[in-house]
Amino acid sequence: MRPDEFKEIRYAVADNVATVTLDRPDRRNAWTGRMAAEYRWALYHADNDDSVGAVIVTGAGNAFCVGADKDILSDVSAASGSYERLKVELPPFPPGTPAGLRRNHAYPLTLGKLVIAAINGPCAGAGFVLACYADLRVTVDDVKITPSFAGMGLPAEYGIAWMLPRITGWQNALDILLTNAVMTGQEAADLGFARHAWPREGFAERVRSVAVAAARNVSPGAMAVIKRQLHVDAHDGLDDAYRRAVADMNRMVGEPDFAAGIAAVRAGQRPRYRSTSEAPLDQEAQ
Repeated sequence: MRPDEFKEIRYAVADNVATVTLDRPDRRNAWTGRMAAEYRWALYHADNDDSVGAVIVTGAGNAFCVGADKDILSDVSAASGSYERLKVELPPFPPGTPAGLRRNHAYPLTLGKLVIAAINGPCAGAGFVLACYADLRVTVDDVKITPSFAGMGLPAEYGIAWMLPRITGWQNALDILLTNAVMTGQEAADLGFARHAWPREGFAERVRSVAVAAARNVSPGAMAVIKRQLHVDAHDGLDDAYRRAVADMNRMVGEPDFAAGIAAVRAGQRPRYRSTSEAPLDQEAQ
């Protein structure tokens, strides 16, 4: 699926950053099967674009994502839990993705690029899941964030009971999930769910500065390997993770990124791995 075929997401590339915007503002960016497929395709295109070093995921209008579309949930409830899955081709996982990560919601973890969830408005349910599977979460300080699962008689969906303790710590994850906490962005940051909670004014610009810095100043090869180390190697034994890290190090010290990094350090400068993006791709302009 090409970006110009997207109907519920906007995709744009500029300044070495891909921006993926959930685009159903009239429904507060409520999640649908179509949006899920487009989201995965958008990440696929970003991961396979050498000019892109980081991805920002955010919502159109005044919401991030308030959860699954209520009309869809009502239909599922009326049908006693049955529903028809959207039949659409999905992009492949990157080569070498282990079986345990070949799950739709885990797709961002398998990519070699930094994925930042920029929570610009209310975030609940499916939106909470989406944010959990980003690499980094930043939020407006006064927005509302809640898992919502327990309040609707549902489990912590799609592996979130495994993911959330690794983001916030065990006690905070229990608090968030079992009390069905409704947090402000600042409270979410205090609990470790978000890395930063910033005022709304200037929020998008601050998020973009983080993404651009990562895209330009971090070695693409190192970023991909470190993501694998965090999401795959860290869940094996220390011995295996240590051995693989040494093998990676021995290989990477002979590669161009390392030479570029050393040259920059000697010159007293930050390494620059991408200097500019290709011509901006903006679905709205197509």
